[in-house]
Amino acid sequence: MTSLAERLARPEIRNLPRFELSDRGCPAAVRLDANENPFPPLIDGPLAQDLNRYPDPRPESLRRRMAAIYGVAAERLLLTRGGDDAIDVLIRAFCRPGEDAVLVRPPTFGAYAHFARMNGVRVIERPLGPDFSFDAETAIAAVREDGAVKLVFLCTPNNPTGTVTPVADIRALAKALPDTLVLVDEAYLEFSESGSAAPLSEALPNLLVLRTLSKAYGLAGARVGALIGDPEVLEMAGRTLPPYPLPGPCIRAAELALAPSRQPVVEARISRLTTERRRLAERLTDSGLLTAVHEGGGNFLLLDTDTPEALAARLNASGIKVRPRPQVSPGALRLSVGTPEENDLVLAALGVGAPRPPGRRADISRDTRETRIAVAIDLDQAAPRRVRTGVGFYDHMLDQIAAHACISLILDCEGDLETDPHHTVEDCALALGAALKAALGDRRGIGRYGFVTPMDDAEAAVSLDLSARPFCRFEGQFATDRIGDYPTALTPHVFRSLADSLGAAIHVRVTGEDDHHKTEACFKAFGRALRQAIRLEGGDVPSTKGVL
Repeated sequence: MTSLAERLARPEIRNLPRFELSDRGCPAAVRLDANENPFPPLIDGPLAQDLNRYPDPRPESLRRRMAAIYGVAAERLLLTRGGDDAIDVLIRAFCRPGEDAVLVRPPTFGAYAHFARMNGVRVIERPLGPDFSFDAETAIAAVREDGAVKLVFLCTPNNPTGTVTPVADIRALAKALPDTLVLVDEAYLEFSESGSAAPLSEALPNLLVLRTLSKAYGLAGARVGALIGDPEVLEMAGRTLPPYPLPGPCIRAAELALAPSRQPVVEARISRLTTERRRLAERLTDSGLLTAVHEGGGNFLLLDTDTPEALAARLNASGIKVRPRPQVSPGALRLSVGTPEENDLVLAALGVGAPRPPGRRADISRDTRETRIAVAIDLDQAAPRRVRTGVGFYDHMLDQIAAHACISLILDCEGDLETDPHHTVEDCALALGAALKAALGDRRGIGRYGFVTPMDDAEAAVSLDLSARPFCRFEGQFATDRIGDYPTALTPHVFRSLADSLGAAIHVRVTGEDDHHKTEACFKAFGRALRQAIRLEGGDVPSTKGVL
């Protein structure tokens, strides 16, 4: 019995073997197998890393990491050059030019019809419902009526309307059309509360799911995506890929962006964008300038107005670019959700809000051979706070800094704890200081100085000057070597690292009997001093020199 992939594939693809390439991942002292230039390009810096060598044709570490994030087995995921490549690959593998057809439900992502027509494949269109909903019955009827449809495209959340199709409707569609491939494009799923259709593909071999790192992970320029589905269908589709599907720098960028230490900051950014999407939708709905605001589940809004040219011109005059979507309606515009500052500019340009002072936020990463760290910090918000370094007591101490400074802190670290906590403790302090420095910007208007804290038998005094000049003095002794898995001897080192990377003078003095209390008092006192020092007190640089 032939498989679904063999039945649906074009004969040319069915008879086409995949490229057989040598294993680029195996160690070799001398590589003379691929006709590469042995000399690296004349480019300075990390960009030049291995650019004279062909990349891994099957980067398994990246595939496994993406599969883990999407909750599927690695053999059920095929890496592609972004979502566009996944669409093109499926059409080329399964649709015969001049014979087969695809079904799209406009208004939706234009690439489905574009790649079909480019490959000589007929496009059948059945518009979405009046509320932009995707009803399975209309799609099923269209496929059965035509008889030549190989692929049905379903985008959820839909671009550009933002509407979400329930997973139950996706299941009903795929079950009713067992000999037709159904591609569910989930490029924007991270911004919605809907579950993925990927688990359904295990029981439905004709169901495929598209995911991309372009949106939620901020890698639009790297062009990394994936198809999820039946391994035999993916293998057949993969025969149309070039021998080296992903460039080496893109593979490395994706592996870094998907590191476990990055996930808490990615989730915080997604939460920030969805909060901003709701804020924009509410303000624009009340503006009186629009006939409709469709929020949906993406990282964008679909706007409708009676005067689209005037509205676009008004925004363009303020340097704000939006996307007209006349295929939705004559007055439709799509507005991506930007940073809070960018969104304030949109509201100000439309006369429904004034720009606020720039937020004092920073998202940074710090990678070494020993640690991989991501930090998100907001000096004007007290939450969320999430710290994971792998050193339990140190997590508690860094959380104490954030709690007593009344700031939001998300910090995650993957460190070589099997060797020793030293690198993790030091590098997290350096990363925290760098994030504080970035969030403070030019330090205009801050209190600059901060001063203290008793804790039972212990007393810690911290004097802090956010002077942009690093200096640290620590006075105090600890009798015990460790508190849990945290080496007490590293406490002075933490504050020296903070001083160096933050650009601050930090003086710490601690006395007492209980080393737990003494250590905690130091971190709490620093948090309280930081709370005073970062407080906004005006608009000037806090120095008679006029600069820090």
